[in-house]
Amino acid sequence: MSGKSQPSVNRKRVAWWLVGLGLLVVFADVVAAYLGWFVFGLFTYYLARPVSRRVEGVVGSGTLGAGLSLLFIALPVLFVLVVFLLVALGQVAELLADERVGMVLGEFLPVQSETLPSEPADVTRTLATLLEDPSAQSLVVALGGSVVAVTATLYNLFVAVLLAFFLLVSDRTLAVWFRANVIGEETLAAVYLSVVDTGLSSVYFGYTLTIFVIMILASIIYNVFNFFAPTGLTIPATILLGVATGVMTLVPLVGRSVVYVFIVLVLSVEAVQIDPLLLWYPILFFVLMVAVFDNVVRTYIRPYLSGRMFSMGLVMFAYLLGPPLYGWYGIFLGPLLLVLGVLFVRVVLPELVGVSTTPTARQKRD
Repeated sequence: MSGKSQPSVNRKRVAWWLVGLGLLVVFADVVAAYLGWFVFGLFTYYLARPVSRRVEGVVGSGTLGAGLSLLFIALPVLFVLVVFLLVALGQVAELLADERVGMVLGEFLPVQSETLPSEPADVTRTLATLLEDPSAQSLVVALGGSVVAVTATLYNLFVAVLLAFFLLVSDRTLAVWFRANVIGEETLAAVYLSVVDTGLSSVYFGYTLTIFVIMILASIIYNVFNFFAPTGLTIPATILLGVATGVMTLVPLVGRSVVYVFIVLVLSVEAVQIDPLLLWYPILFFVLMVAVFDNVVRTYIRPYLSGRMFSMGLVMFAYLLGPPLYGWYGIFLGPLLLVLGVLFVRVVLPELVGVSTTPTARQKRD
């Protein structure tokens, strides 16, 4: 009797495994379709999590803490976006005010400015003329495509932020359930996922915050130098060079120094043209940046924010190689693959080859 029932039980288990495999394929297809926004949502989650934990401790609500932390992240992004839009609008206004641009536009527009309609019937006829013109039709199609692209981007952005919010609210509950029902409490998989969580927090929050802090501080320092600079010796594009200083922090050894040398060369050329005796100023700039600012970055900023869990060289390659390989979201996917790969080699691979790496203390959440 039991011999006949065993194959039936096995067939049921195989059927359920096939169902699970089919669901996994479907879910993998969905994740692949939204991979960029998925990793962006994951990045947003790790960027907001330390803030969310602290806010939650103050307000006493995980949901409110998650919402406020995302708001604190979203507001600066929206502010920067508004500033860029205002600058772009100002440049458009300047462009349209240029007489040469007006003459060029007048050659391409099917209706000249002096014959613009003033009556409703004339407006209707003018619109019909514009819509019949091939160039105007192409413009309408392009504008329609732009509207669709912007709408899709905003929708995907909303989904990514919603994913980050869901993880901020439910991450601990999901982690407890997953360990209790899927991988176990003290297994190799649990240890690996725990250190991956710590690694992603280090890269996504620590290294990213380090770059932004250095960007801001460098921009402020460059503007302070310009404030006290001798006449004619000013650092150009201080904000742009501040951004470059933060990004070059990822390059080991000579990263920020490349930006300093460029600024020194610019200031030296200006000094030679004005008065060679002013060469003391670019020399002073280089000494202060290398001896004081870089020392502060190495001693306080980088160890405190990003720690030393990963080599800066590996992090640099993750950020640099991700976008060319995967597009815009490669800047988020590259560090994710770095963490998964490096920690697999550190934690899992030694166990697979027979070298015990059982940790004496579990990695804890932030």
